[in-house]
Amino acid sequence: MKRKGLWILFIIGLVWLSSMPALAEVKVVTTFSVLADLAAQVGGDLVVVESIIPPGSDPHHWEPTPREARMIAGADVVFCNGLGLDVWLDRLIANAAAKVPVITLSDGLQALSYQHQSNHDHLHDNGDSDPHMWLDVAYAMDYVKRIAEVYSQIDTANAAYYQSRAESYLQQLRELDNWLLEVVAQIPEDNRKIITYHNSFSYFAQRYGLSVEAYLVLNPDREPSVKDMMQLTQLLAAHPRRVMFIEPQASTGGRYAEAAVYEVGGRIYTLYTDTLTEAVPNYIEMMRWNGNTLLEALK
Repeated sequence: MKRKGLWILFIIGLVWLSSMPALAEVKVVTTFSVLADLAAQVGGDLVVVESIIPPGSDPHHWEPTPREARMIAGADVVFCNGLGLDVWLDRLIANAAAKVPVITLSDGLQALSYQHQSNHDHLHDNGDSDPHMWLDVAYAMDYVKRIAEVYSQIDTANAAYYQSRAESYLQQLRELDNWLLEVVAQIPEDNRKIITYHNSFSYFAQRYGLSVEAYLVLNPDREPSVKDMMQLTQLLAAHPRRVMFIEPQASTGGRYAEAAVYEVGGRIYTLYTDTLTEAVPNYIEMMRWNGNTLLEALK
């Protein structure tokens, strides 16, 4: 009887092990931390994800080093955003002499031009596309689906595992998307106007019912002109709440934003776009921070 019981336990153990995904270690590199979080959420325990640009840093003016070339050389796949945000990647891959597949997550999705968003295009007239697609959660969901497909192709034995994790995460993103719609609906219509230092919120605004009234720069590395500052100050003075939004990694813009809001007796708030930090360690928390901040600033 004892031997029979041991055999039963042995068989149960085999069945349990057969239901577990085969151990793998897909080595993933992403260009910045937001993409790293999406890649990790889908890959779970079967992937190791590294971000070329560390949390808290700005991808717009990143200068890669030999260390990042070594990361690329050891990767099974690289995920980038595209649309001009990570243009330095091609040079980095060439330096790494690596034949690693590079997946551009924005490929095939409808991009917005910078002219599309602003009601004050005289501030900036640039035909390039806005790369910040992930600030619309629906586009982030497209990124997640693409990541799951790529993992399933690279590691076919664990395709079901990746698809299951992706679907679970997509459900969380659907709930996040609905929550953001509900949050913005609480803001009076006349207040649903955002003024920013860096023009990065066109997708967010379009999806959730806001308008980008003004911005100072397309690239957070650029300094605004005196004319830009005067125009921005006038728009801030006319805003119902006299608030301006900056990003934590765009350090250059802080002093200009402070000068503008001081002039009109306004206030500065922080929204997250291109990077995660200790305060917002993952994409969902980042977007919830943004929703709560907008509600506090504009309601």
